[in-house]
Amino acid sequence: MIAAGSGLVIGPRADEGAREASHAAMAASGAERADIAIVFASADAYRHAPSLLDAVRRVTGARSIVGCSGAGVLTEAGEAEGRPAIAVMVVSTSGTPLLTPFMVSDRDALDADVGAELLRRTNLAGAEDGTLLILPDAMNLDPADLLLGLAGRLDPAPVVGGVAAGMPLFEMYDTGVAHGALPGLAIAATPLVGVGQGCEPIGEPYVVTDAVARVIHSIAGRSPLEILKEAIETVPEYEQRVPRAGVFAGLAVDLGKSPLGRGDFLVRNLAGLDRESGAITLTEPVFVGQTIQFQLRDAQAAHDDLEAMLARMRAALGDRKPAFGVYFNCAGRGQGLYGTPNHDVTRIRERLGEWPLIGFFGNGEFAPVGGENFFHTYTGVLVLFPQMN
Repeated sequence: MIAAGSGLVIGPRADEGAREASHAAMAASGAERADIAIVFASADAYRHAPSLLDAVRRVTGARSIVGCSGAGVLTEAGEAEGRPAIAVMVVSTSGTPLLTPFMVSDRDALDADVGAELLRRTNLAGAEDGTLLILPDAMNLDPADLLLGLAGRLDPAPVVGGVAAGMPLFEMYDTGVAHGALPGLAIAATPLVGVGQGCEPIGEPYVVTDAVARVIHSIAGRSPLEILKEAIETVPEYEQRVPRAGVFAGLAVDLGKSPLGRGDFLVRNLAGLDRESGAITLTEPVFVGQTIQFQLRDAQAAHDDLEAMLARMRAALGDRKPAFGVYFNCAGRGQGLYGTPNHDVTRIRERLGEWPLIGFFGNGEFAPVGGENFFHTYTGVLVLFPQMN
């Protein structure tokens, strides 16, 4: 049985806010003592971080604390962006601990082979059930290199998480505060993971017929720019909508799936357009035979994509109830995208019910698509832990 609770406090000094949020989290959990506390804080909390962590430990009795800074923080109560805020979640389990925290802060380990170091500390290699939740600082760690270092070693465990944000960036582990470190959680279970990349497919899917590395020279034997132009013109009122939106490429992850829809693509930026040759350059390598469909991202597309993701999560839950969840939301979403506060948290609560949730607005997200782990941007990643009997 999992006992969990969260608390969100906006405004007071970080240590005072942490104390209040911790009391709220413990009261909501109903537990006498927490196995672990997860803490996300706005960047202004850095100068009070040691006393913040001390307050969390004293109130919750948590054996371990892990967390990081964010451009904003959130719980099921709402989202706090651009304001001083502290979010605390406590988790207690009967029997074997569900969450095992870790921190890699040694520069030699981070620079040499961080993937091997994580596997050594987490014991997830080859585990049938297990998930790696990471909270890296991108100032000193390349997300793509991290996933490359884990590829083949961690399979089939999914990697989820978010990149610390704010200025200054900082990470928290037990009583210590660090910069450029990699904290996280080894999870002795496979939670449900929902990925909302905030896009809607436009035009039709086609097969790439000529590509070298990240440059696409032809799609279905035609100019990629022609295909892109046709896709944009399928958008209703595209002359008004597209200039305010973002246009991206969606690369099908499962080559055998048909038809393709939302959730079947890895969304990547268009890095360059060559109007003379018609070629398109992406930020991701492309291969001949891969299916591509262009994608549109704006507030409406992000809203619809989130709704579709939550519908998939609702179906996957069946009659189970979430014990708690963690939501990694991109700093490029939130109120700046939707024009209204609390959008994603409100939709999560309305579609999946009331249960403890914690998260933050970060500089990028980690989540699997089609069974393969990827680094994302402008994405919302919901990690959901169903209640155990």
